[in-house]
Amino acid sequence: MLSRELLRKEISTRLSRRLGLTLTVGLAVGLLLSVGVIALFAKIVEDVVEGESRRFDETILLFIHGYTPGWLDGPLRLVTALGYYWVVLPLLVVAVYAFYRKGRKVSAALLVVSTVGGIFLTTALKALFQRSRPELFDSGYTASFYSFPSGHATIAVGFYGTLTLLVAWRLTGFRRWAVAVAGSALVLLIGFSRLYLGVHYPTDVIAGFLAAPLWVITVGISYFLWRTFRRHPSGKIEGED
Repeated sequence: MLSRELLRKEISTRLSRRLGLTLTVGLAVGLLLSVGVIALFAKIVEDVVEGESRRFDETILLFIHGYTPGWLDGPLRLVTALGYYWVVLPLLVVAVYAFYRKGRKVSAALLVVSTVGGIFLTTALKALFQRSRPELFDSGYTASFYSFPSGHATIAVGFYGTLTLLVAWRLTGFRRWAVAVAGSALVLLIGFSRLYLGVHYPTDVIAGFLAAPLWVITVGISYFLWRTFRRHPSGKIEGED
């Protein structure tokens, strides 16, 4: 009996150590990725403000315009429509309701924060930088408001990207990879469609891709700090049972 108890304690100790190591490595990787996202976003902002990205932006746009086949026009206009608020918000309501019905309240909350927060963040950044839309060629497609960062790209990551992760996380094997590949392809296609239509510069799209995770990182850090400083002397967090 004693040996069994010791064996259980040994197994429990080893599992705890492995779990602690996994969490530590995960936190370290997450921190590095967060710093990388912030640094890259800051670099893009600096290049855009100082005009250093103009040559890169114009070269890429003209290349896409000159070498993309015309038969993609219809499909890419359909893809770009998926990035508009009037399409995404109803889909967000449906997805959140589905998560909530399945008891996945954290997933529902994360999807709302990532999507809605990203929309407000890019709207504020557009008003701040006031970058004009590209006028290198006429695709017959018009877009309003400012260009930097791309709201479509932010929504692509904030809604479709986050939804892909939340769904794929619960799957296994081929289904997980199929969902991950399909979701990633949709995110990239939405960003590419804005370049094809000539309504965004490449740096707009890249910054838009980074804006959603940047927002989630900010919210995550704020939540972590809030939990840390709301602790009682006993170590218990206010509001928790």
